[in-house]
Amino acid sequence: MPDDDLLLQTVEAVYASGLDIDRLPEALETITRLLGATTATLEVIDKVSQRPSEFWSVGLPALARIPYVDHFATLSPRAPFSFRHPVGHVIQHHPLDPFYSEFLSHLGLHHFLGAVLDNTPEKISVISVQRTGKQGHVGNRQIALIGRLVPHFQRAQAMATRLKALGDSRDRLEHSLDWLTDGAALLRADGNIIYANDTLCALAQRGDGFRFVERSIEFATPDARRRFDVALGTVERLGDPSCDWRPTDFLVPRTDGMPAYIASVRPLVHRKALKTRRAATEIVLFVRDPLSRSAVASQILREMFSLTNAEAQLAQALCTGMTTGAYAIERQLSLNTVYSHLKRIREKTGCKSLPDLIRKFGEMNVPLRPN
Repeated sequence: MPDDDLLLQTVEAVYASGLDIDRLPEALETITRLLGATTATLEVIDKVSQRPSEFWSVGLPALARIPYVDHFATLSPRAPFSFRHPVGHVIQHHPLDPFYSEFLSHLGLHHFLGAVLDNTPEKISVISVQRTGKQGHVGNRQIALIGRLVPHFQRAQAMATRLKALGDSRDRLEHSLDWLTDGAALLRADGNIIYANDTLCALAQRGDGFRFVERSIEFATPDARRRFDVALGTVERLGDPSCDWRPTDFLVPRTDGMPAYIASVRPLVHRKALKTRRAATEIVLFVRDPLSRSAVASQILREMFSLTNAEAQLAQALCTGMTTGAYAIERQLSLNTVYSHLKRIREKTGCKSLPDLIRKFGEMNVPLRPN
């Protein structure tokens, strides 16, 4: 898999870990492949005790992980040195210092690359990978890649921290919905709204396709209203093994002719529990705006590939199926200008053809807001 494809996959896994901390190992595993490493760790170290308060790893056997967390971490000569580094600083050692070389000698790990994700008076958070002697020491490419991952890890960590700090389950769910790029609402079984995130409220205020009427959602077209009622009924029949899930997804046309919203209705509780428990909140509604989601992906892509605003906008337009000629007319640009943007996009992303570029950008799926 090309580096840029694996980088996109890694960023997606990082953001997914912000919503579900149990998916953090998946993000670490993709980082080991991206950086050509054997192990990867994410440590949150308490500065007073110099002991990890959180420790996640992949590729590191439990026989090595447990002694490190319980004992050796407090003896590490690297910890006080790391405490002085600012957020975003990249740390590298090749070869590993004597402490780690002796501690990890049986694993064959000799080279280290890390980056500081957070550094406060109380704690420091560091992401790192370790490479074997055969894999060799890191080069400029690996150093640049881990630096590009830092802001994405920071956002995912901030999300995970907020979720962990929230005690009430409903509050925790509501706050998690606020971080989504898609519109989302918690509904009662009759479809009445209990909570709607900021994205969905903003979409409803436009009144283009749907709106809020008191505590309910009113869709503009009869077909969308019918499909919503069918979706609610489908969720209620989850106990029926023959229930068809397809009616729970439907399009919501806009009156201005722009791409339709994509609505999805899902149960909030397990289908077995739904038959025996009547929870106040039973359903979650997601409404995806393809245009807004493209804007979020555009921001991420600008950061990852150093695209200018003009280049990112062209890349997103091409992913929607727009031709270079149509884009030039819509933006009142010359074809030469559009082709110049396209050439620079290819150079920065390593894409050799337009289909390759569309595939790469089209597969981008970032579930969290970047800010």
